[in-house]
Amino acid sequence: MSIAVSSEVKRDSAYAHQFSLYNQLNFQITLGTPMVLYAKSLGASSTTIGIVAALAPLLTVLQLPTAYFIPKIGYKQFVLLGWFSRTLTVFSFALLPLVTAFDNATKISLMLMALFIFNVLRGISTGAWLPWLTSLVPEERRGHFLRKDQTYVQIGGLLALALSSVVLWSSGKPWHFSILFFLSACAATLSLFFIRLVPDVEVGDQVKTSGQPVPWAAMLKYPPFTKLLIFTVVYNWVIGGLGAFIVGFLQNVGGFSDGMILGCNMFAFVGAAISVPLVAGLMDRTGTKPILRIALVCYLWTVICWLLISSGLLNTTPVMVVLIYFILGVAGGLFGIANTRIAMDTMPLMGRNHFFALFTVFTSMSLGLAPICWGIFLDSVGHAQFELGIFQVNRYSLYFLMLTVLVGVTFVLAHPLVEKRGEPLPLAVRDAVIYARLRLFARLLNR
Repeated sequence: MSIAVSSEVKRDSAYAHQFSLYNQLNFQITLGTPMVLYAKSLGASSTTIGIVAALAPLLTVLQLPTAYFIPKIGYKQFVLLGWFSRTLTVFSFALLPLVTAFDNATKISLMLMALFIFNVLRGISTGAWLPWLTSLVPEERRGHFLRKDQTYVQIGGLLALALSSVVLWSSGKPWHFSILFFLSACAATLSLFFIRLVPDVEVGDQVKTSGQPVPWAAMLKYPPFTKLLIFTVVYNWVIGGLGAFIVGFLQNVGGFSDGMILGCNMFAFVGAAISVPLVAGLMDRTGTKPILRIALVCYLWTVICWLLISSGLLNTTPVMVVLIYFILGVAGGLFGIANTRIAMDTMPLMGRNHFFALFTVFTSMSLGLAPICWGIFLDSVGHAQFELGIFQVNRYSLYFLMLTVLVGVTFVLAHPLVEKRGEPLPLAVRDAVIYARLRLFARLLNR
């Protein structure tokens, strides 16, 4: 019986991984660097770019009122309704660049309107996704599942940027963007096909919403939840809009073309795809916090490099930019899997839907407000700059300096996080190396 159950879990996990791959392919084009490049081609300001980056996380607040309806409708049905509606919306992006009757300002407004609708539908439906996965994947398999799922996500992102680089390498003409957005819509359709194959799970009585008011204040005072929430909110002020503003920096200061930016950006997904299987496997042994600290060290290195480049102390060479993107991908991949795992461990069974909704809403609000505020800051400073010794002080150097300080704060906030204990990191690395050598020796004997 256990073999049959294990086989079903693996099959269901495979469907979820396929969904993650195509969903990321769609997401990375529609809400990632290609959309930022399209907005820049229309003459969008830093504040507008910040809004483009902010819409997805800000509209996740819709999970809060919809958490009440999830147990009544069911996890799968709730996600399917949202994903089907937003897939229809994605096809409108393919038509927008081809419209010649509107000027660029009107196209920017229409682009923001379409992104708003897309993210409203996404925000409503994603509230059921994490509770669905938490109920579907057994606790002992979550580390393995998240590690593999993160790999599929990075592969999807890599494919998205590879397609974008090919389409936009020579130039970013309107019909190039139209082709790219159409491919994104096709990927969304494929993701919808695979999510339909993932089985639904019964919402137990312990997680169903009762007629009693939800004790939001008491939930916010739950100590493990509060610590995780504060840590994630501060972290989001580091990464909120970072990818979008790096694009602006490379265009305005580095003189990089659209194709070069996308080509360099690909290495972020290479870094994540390589690092997650190699390093995140230690998470089941060490616990979550050592992996979080590794990710934060990588983030600190990258923002310091951007600070030195924007201050004129390092050259903006393609090799240097590729290396920074690679380390940034390592940081993002490891942080994503570790933060999701610690969130699953932190949320109590009673009221899990509402805890996930509250966590997602607060963190997404910070992730949405950050790029808008950073965009306003960059536009306010403008092109003003001056010399301070060997440093060039400008809007980007000030921006990366503040990010460096915030990464330091996240190190402090990571210490009190509550997690399930594992081995110390050096012992876990030693055990992993010994285990790998034993497996190799066994293979040699069996030849």
